[in-house]
Parts: sequence; structure tokens; C-alpha cells
Amino acid sequence: MATLDLSSTNKYPLIQRVALDTAAQEIILPEACTEIILLCASALHFANVGSDDDAFGVAITQYGSIPANHELKIPMETGRQDNKKLLVGVQSGTGNLTLIIIKK
Repeated sequence: MATLDLSSTNKYPLIQRVALDTAAQEIILPEACTEIILLCASALHFANVGSDDDAFGVAITQYGSIPANHELKIPMETGRQDNKKLLVGVQSGTGNLTLIIIKK
């Protein structure tokens, strides 16, 4: 997969639909985003340390999971310690992530 770079986005909220498989899809978030919401009909893994196409549980060992048909809101740090990188992948098969990027 190729990294999805949304860093130049300047319209909020941004709703982005992303096709996923079990490998990590790297998404670069806009600097101004203050919150993201992850929604997926499939069970999902997510992290912010790793690289595009890495395997969750192998190359990416520090990650979270979301059950199918649940949402997760993540407040984003601002300032010098922010991390605007997101890695997502479904736990099995394929699926579509709805990513909502918010600026408050």
C-alpha cells in the first residue's frame, strides 16, 4: 500500500473512507487536527509507530484493537510532542475504514 498523506488538508471535518487489508495502511494526519474518529464494520488494529505495509503483531507490536461495528475517538496532542501518523488495518480479510478528522 502507499502512504495516504492528508497533511495538506485544510477543510474540517474531513471524512475519508479507506480500503484496508491486514497490513498496516499508513495515514499522515493534518497538523491542525485535534481529534480523529475511527469507524469500521470489521475488527480493526491501530497504532502510531511502524511503517506502511507492516504486519500487526509482527513488525508492529504496540497497537490497539477495536471490535467490529464500534467507533473510537482519539484526541490528538498539539505542539512539539504531537504524532500525526496513524497505522490501521483490519484484523482479518478486508474492510473499509471511515476516518473522521476534526479540528476544534
